[in-house]
Amino acid sequence: MFSLNELDHQLTLAINGSDSLFWDNVMYTVTDTFSWTLVIIVLLAIIFKNNTWKEALMVYVTMILLIVVADRICSGMVKPMVARWRPTQDPQLMYFVDVVRNYRGGRFGFFSGHACNTMCMAMFLSWLFRSTKVTLTLIFWSLSTTFTRLYLGVHYLGDVCVGFTVGAILGFCFYWLMERYVHPRVGKTRFISDQFTSSGYLKDDMDTFMTVVFFNYICVIIFAMTLGIG
Repeated sequence: MFSLNELDHQLTLAINGSDSLFWDNVMYTVTDTFSWTLVIIVLLAIIFKNNTWKEALMVYVTMILLIVVADRICSGMVKPMVARWRPTQDPQLMYFVDVVRNYRGGRFGFFSGHACNTMCMAMFLSWLFRSTKVTLTLIFWSLSTTFTRLYLGVHYLGDVCVGFTVGAILGFCFYWLMERYVHPRVGKTRFISDQFTSSGYLKDDMDTFMTVVFFNYICVIIFAMTLGIG
């Protein structure tokens, strides 16, 4: 029988890579935070539009602190302490991994910062917006973005699963702290109207946010179709 570690290796290799330059381009682009710039700008604008400037500032500060704490726990503490090789850096596995554009990441990969950061934001924003459609969109975004890390061979499946768990916990905890101690109006029902979510965000703005997210995916696909790998 496989040990848990061996099973993790086998599952990761099964997911990693393909013979398609198109999918190589898609995954390489999606994994880049810069490719989500438009979504981030629209997100910040929606938060500002639906709050007073002081409330929006508190949300921004909480989000920044959330990302900083998640990154420090992952990259500053756990990765160097556990020191688990990435698949692309593991001497026992690195020659079996499909590598795209010679991208191998840093030395250690436990746990996945992409999984942690995207899931903590997905969880935080889901509680902030209180929209089922947006929650599903955010979860899809987190899962698809993190899948690129497996495809590119820079994380094991176990790295990703732990990253998701830690991110979900952090996202909820930071939202709870903001609601209780920093921004008490967040999460409270302010309007009885079909035009707003229960937390007071315009449903039209939620639809706009989802449209921008999927428009961004379309742009990535078009980019992947035109981009060649040198």
